[in-house]
Amino acid sequence: MIGRHALLALSLALAVGCEREDDGIRREVQSFVLLQGSSATAAAERLCRHGRRAIPSLEAALHTAEPPGRKNLILALRKLGDADAVPLLRHVALFDAAPDVRREAEWTLKTWAAGQDPRGERARTALRELDERREREEAG
Repeated sequence: MIGRHALLALSLALAVGCEREDDGIRREVQSFVLLQGSSATAAAERLCRHGRRAIPSLEAALHTAEPPGRKNLILALRKLGDADAVPLLRHVALFDAAPDVRREAEWTLKTWAAGQDPRGERARTALRELDERREREEAG
């Protein structure tokens, strides 16, 4: 019986720790979208320490940040380099209201597509989908 209680306590402690870490990531991301230049680059590198755990916070911020902040968020995703960011980058490349943000997302996908790894394959697939959508839009 003590083993069960200890396991439950450990599980709760881990859950609280994860929640606190996620809160910390969200705070970092909220500050990050306001930075520029070398400060933004350094902050993006710090965000990368969190690995793929940062992706949900980066994605959430993409919905509310101004265009310069959205470009920062794409910079962080690019530095993170995780294949799980490909669908998000594809969405931004297709639908973001700012052309320069769309270009930044597409450029990241093109850079990743050069790789001969799962991330590269996912990026190539996303770029094909971008091209197909553009062709359909041009065809009317």
